[in-house]
Amino acid sequence: MFFETHRDLLQAAVDANQTRSAWTGYTAIAPPECGQAEDIVGSYDGATLCLSVQTPSRITADEVSPYTGKALNVTYSAPSAEEALGGAARAAVALRDADVELRVGVCLEALHRIHLRGREFAAITSHTTGQSLAMACSGSGTNALDRGLEAVAMAWAAMSRVPPEVTWQQTFGTSEVTLRKRFRARPLGTALVIACASFPAWNAYPAILANLATGNPVLVKPHPRSVLATAVAVSVIREVLAEAGLPTDAIQLVVDTVDDPVAARLATDPATRIVDFTGSQSFGTWLERNVDNTLVFTETAGVNTVILDSVRDLPAAMRTLAGGLSLFSGQMCTTPQNIYIPDAGVRTDHGPVSRDDVVAALRSAIDDLAGAPRRAAAVCGALQSEATRQALDALTDRAAAEGTLVRRPSAYVHPEYPQARAVTPLLVRVDPRRGDPLPDGEQFGPVAFVIDCADRESAVEHATASVRRHGAISSYLYCTDDAAVDAIADAYADAGASLSANLVSSMPMQYAAAYSDYHVTGLNPAGNATLTDESFVAGRFRMVQDRRQVRG
Repeated sequence: MFFETHRDLLQAAVDANQTRSAWTGYTAIAPPECGQAEDIVGSYDGATLCLSVQTPSRITADEVSPYTGKALNVTYSAPSAEEALGGAARAAVALRDADVELRVGVCLEALHRIHLRGREFAAITSHTTGQSLAMACSGSGTNALDRGLEAVAMAWAAMSRVPPEVTWQQTFGTSEVTLRKRFRARPLGTALVIACASFPAWNAYPAILANLATGNPVLVKPHPRSVLATAVAVSVIREVLAEAGLPTDAIQLVVDTVDDPVAARLATDPATRIVDFTGSQSFGTWLERNVDNTLVFTETAGVNTVILDSVRDLPAAMRTLAGGLSLFSGQMCTTPQNIYIPDAGVRTDHGPVSRDDVVAALRSAIDDLAGAPRRAAAVCGALQSEATRQALDALTDRAAAEGTLVRRPSAYVHPEYPQARAVTPLLVRVDPRRGDPLPDGEQFGPVAFVIDCADRESAVEHATASVRRHGAISSYLYCTDDAAVDAIADAYADAGASLSANLVSSMPMQYAAAYSDYHVTGLNPAGNATLTDESFVAGRFRMVQDRRQVRG
């Protein structure tokens, strides 16, 4: 019923996946005003959302706006692992037996309806994650929707590649044998999608929709302190499922608390056959190693590196890097962290610039951003968790004591929310050759380490060794020598990491384009899954066949 309505959109997405060119399926979403956003979020105050199999259990989530400091006060039905898995099992047969076009149509219609409510989703996302309203409309709005559509198109292409029925003929000896063969895609089983606190939609939409499109019922487990945006998305999908005549429990929201988490219990239950996880590297690694007989997709964290070798325009490069460090207060998996500068400094078209001057230019670029409240609010947003600010303060104190502090993570003045959990990047400068300690893995939040190194070659050696040890999701290089860029890209590829070179524009350096950019390689410790390649969808279903002989 919905498939024909969105067929052209689906085909355009399939084509974009093949060409890897610039395309979007969704028009831009205009951000609401701050007051409007507060009213939208406030309309859920005191609400109870039941988005699962029937259960008497309820949880009022510990959701607090990073901007206002007010609790959202939303209660959710909270099925036990057994209740949720039972509901999924009861929905599985109808979802499995539905035509592929019906399931894909449900996914396309759900994306369409979420887009229509884009301003509402932006308001909720902003007041649960700390994203600015502009970012919530783009990165968690249209770009996240495109990532979801990208996965649906990939799943559709994979499933439709096999004909549903063929007549097969072959001669054996003197006789001809004719068989009628049927091929049917069959889902793997119940899927669990575990979302993160700061960017729940961008990774969850592809996983949820790839599972539903291929016929797997889905349990969605949001972060206990960032629930509402995911809950509203689940409510939209359940609404569309009902209209399509499919069981609403084909997707359920499973809410837990920090003190009593349910993810591990769900993941290790034999009834769970697929797990999609976005979050900490420690739990992601545990899932990869300890969940048997289950297909596990992870995107966790890594140490994203920047090598500063040579640039055309140093101020422009520093503005781009300052924006990358500040974007969403460093709470993105693509945020740069370790910045390598050779002893000889950075070569420019106007001559070499010393390392001290490069560091000063970067600090000045961050200060300029922090000193412009409206721009800072749009770029930095707010910290999702108080724990991140506490960790940042502790790291600042340690750097000050060790004499490596370059810039304190000062707060900017938010023009609408003076009480917002607002902060700008911490800069620390270290030299491993004199024994300065390096960060052991990702330091979540707005923090960067400027690392002194002998030369470009040593920077590449150290950075790629870090990729192999800690993982990386995005890596960056500034170098005006094309031959050197090619060689360095090879070194990063050998370490299993993607590389972006010489990004200087209004495009944020972390931006990843749906249908074109592959996100996470699956070749280093930062995760084993790629958004979105065929391996992300192909394992969620298998082909079964039956054949019968046709007598002439």
